[in-house]
Amino acid sequence: MVFGLIAALCFGLSDFMVTQTTRKVQTLPALLGIQFIASLLLGGYVLTQTPHMDQNLIVWFAIAGISVVNFAGTLLLYRAFEKGTLSIVSPIGSGFAVVTAVLAFVGGERLPFNSIIGVILLIIGVLTVTRSSKSVGQQVTLSGIPEAIIASICIGFYFWAIGYITPHLGVTLPVLVTRIIQFVCAFIILRVKKIQLPRIGLSTGLILVVAALLDTGALLSFNMGQTVDYTTSTTALTSLYSVVTILMAGWILKEKLTKSQWTGIGIILLGVIIVSV
Repeated sequence: MVFGLIAALCFGLSDFMVTQTTRKVQTLPALLGIQFIASLLLGGYVLTQTPHMDQNLIVWFAIAGISVVNFAGTLLLYRAFEKGTLSIVSPIGSGFAVVTAVLAFVGGERLPFNSIIGVILLIIGVLTVTRSSKSVGQQVTLSGIPEAIIASICIGFYFWAIGYITPHLGVTLPVLVTRIIQFVCAFIILRVKKIQLPRIGLSTGLILVVAALLDTGALLSFNMGQTVDYTTSTTALTSLYSVVTILMAGWILKEKLTKSQWTGIGIILLGVIIVSV
């Protein structure tokens, strides 16, 4: 439980930092910078340790494959942060907990039917936010919502699959591999699209460092949590990060939402909480 809550706090603060960065330097450069910094810091730490190196190639192909899926989800989530309303896209993105719960159930992890209730509430919450956005287009739009939905599916799959990798590679190594794979993917896309990297000022650079530290800390905490508890429970607690993000968005970004939009967000969060009970 404690690891899940720590991961939630780190992810929530990290997403707020990421939002500030993507709106300054756009999605791909921000993603590249965060993965690069995280890879250097975590790689330096791993070199001082003696990590368990599983000789099974299937395990390494598996972590590489799910890292690519997570990259797609992270890219879409960053894109949602860049162009969407943070208070709306963040809780939709946190719906990855429901995706993980469904996959865990299919994989044999038997939990009460609260997972089904969570799925229903998530769908209702998304529909409520979407309908509210259509009726008050002058305040917020549907921008970022499709990306957040797809991101939740990709990230939910990653968090489910990583539970099968951690017993073979430990807590730290899967996170490092994920960082390196995501850095490579971001670099390739930047090169293919011939996107010029923007100048990174001191303030933006510091935000990137903090975001990298928080995001990496969240993943490490999640991995430690799911080694001692159900993957579904740890993921559900982790997904409460959106509460932190929403509070930061309202306090610092001054995002104003209608009552119906807050209702939709509340339903989404309720669904995530029910999954974790």
